Amino acid sequence: MTRRLGRGVRRAIGASAAGQVRELAQLTAQIGVPVPSSRRIAVTSIRGGAGKSTIAALIAGILRQYRPDRVLAIDADPGLGSLALRIGVTAPSSLRELAAARPNTWDETAAHLGRTPEGLFVLPAAPRGAVADDLDHATFQQGSGRLGRYFSTTVIDCGGGLVSELQGGILHGAHAQVFVTPGTPDGALSARAALNWMAWNGLGPLLQRTVIALVAHTPNPDADLDRAARLLSSGTLPVTLVPFDRHLAAGIAIAPERVSMPTHAAATRIAADAFTRSLSAS
Repeated sequence: MTRRLGRGVRRAIGASAAGQVRELAQLTAQIGVPVPSSRRIAVTSIRGGAGKSTIAALIAGILRQYRPDRVLAIDADPGLGSLALRIGVTAPSSLRELAAARPNTWDETAAHLGRTPEGLFVLPAAPRGAVADDLDHATFQQGSGRLGRYFSTTVIDCGGGLVSELQGGILHGAHAQVFVTPGTPDGALSARAALNWMAWNGLGPLLQRTVIALVAHTPNPDADLDRAARLLSSGTLPVTLVPFDRHLAAGIAIAPERVSMPTHAAATRIAADAFTRSLSAS
């Protein structure tokens, strides 16, 4: 599996303005195509602090921006998930409460969801400030399974790690995966080990629909980023470098207009790659 990682590492820095405009147009056109059925994109990492929830929030917002239909972001982190915080919305309900309520109509369902001014719907794993440590896959399925009829695309922010029953169930049901890892050699090595584990544990097909987000956490990480990129760039999985962004590093609600152009370009590429790969899944 290791030698198949990284079809090529793409940077969102240094391209001409005209080239960036052309690429953005191509990527957003990919994002806007019709779906055969509701698509589920899982955002994962092997450890906390990789930037997973930030990437999930960014790509969910980008998918919503360029799609004509409804997009949902679900926090499935059984710990103290931060997706709703990063998106900047408070939902009236949680995944567990939605599962218990069993709504039958769109209006009943929408009453449980948060919504941003841009129209992205959000469902946290637990009420604000609570820990969803009792969230299991059966509850996740009972809650999220009712949502596919209403949404073209769902971005699922998973907890850190891969081996829990909840995580395994989500990954087996995902149409695509965004694997987030810190832009360091240690992060790249951990990512390789995790993806190898997936290949040997029944998730090989999902790896064909996986993209890697290599996230910089310091303003001057070039040496570490280059070493990490080399560790992941010898095969077929796309690897996109997400540059350090001062606004994102603050850990507050994301204001899209304050995200730097290189970071937005990288997130758009990740969103388009993952969404396009999701279309090849049944």
